[in-house]
Amino acid sequence: MPRIHLYADSNLPESGPFLLPSGPSHHLLKVLRARNGQSLTLFNGDGAVYRAMLVGVSSGMAVLEIAGCCLQVTRSPLAIQVFLPLTRGERWDWSLQKAVELGVHRIQPVACRHGVVQLSEARGEKRLARWQDIVIAACEQSGATTLPELAPPVALGAAWAAVRGAAFVLDPEGAERFAGIAPPGPEITLLSGPEGGLAAEEVAAARVHGFRVLRMGPRILRAETAAIAAIAVAQALWGDL
Repeated sequence: MPRIHLYADSNLPESGPFLLPSGPSHHLLKVLRARNGQSLTLFNGDGAVYRAMLVGVSSGMAVLEIAGCCLQVTRSPLAIQVFLPLTRGERWDWSLQKAVELGVHRIQPVACRHGVVQLSEARGEKRLARWQDIVIAACEQSGATTLPELAPPVALGAAWAAVRGAAFVLDPEGAERFAGIAPPGPEITLLSGPEGGLAAEEVAAARVHGFRVLRMGPRILRAETAAIAAIAVAQALWGDL
């Protein structure tokens, strides 16, 4: 079987038997169809990876034998917070997934003036739980050992207080580009617009709150492309790509 890396929201022993909780047990046994003898790794967000083997099943839950653990740093030295604009359906899911894979530290969903998703639509408990599942799955797929923070969605105007470090807003009319910026320090905040772009007053408000306006090249990028491209460029210039 391919490599299996599972998240367990539990205290994990450094070694010895461990009964995997029902959620990841179902994924391991029913979705991945793992059998006794299957090796895997576990993580719980503490930055360590736990080597384990499936040795049995009890009441529908996987019985594992943990053989040891070690610190495995996957967290980027560049603490990226992204103000991710709410977009429709699969576009949002894709943006969330890729932001996690690229190693952001914090994701703040924001509702913007020209967005097509209303804030009230994004605040349902089921939707928030599904978003958290996407974050976990992206960490499992990418081999991450820590989970990024996923904040509750807010209107863009309520997000300014959360700005961390050097801040950059993406706008087709921006005068600066990433390539001309000196290393900004260990923390940055990125903001990009929704399907309809950021309103002029939103860009102006970003400037007031210390954002530098960047242009992502000569082409207009889709909402889901712009945010992920900016994260990738920042990681390549100042992070760990």
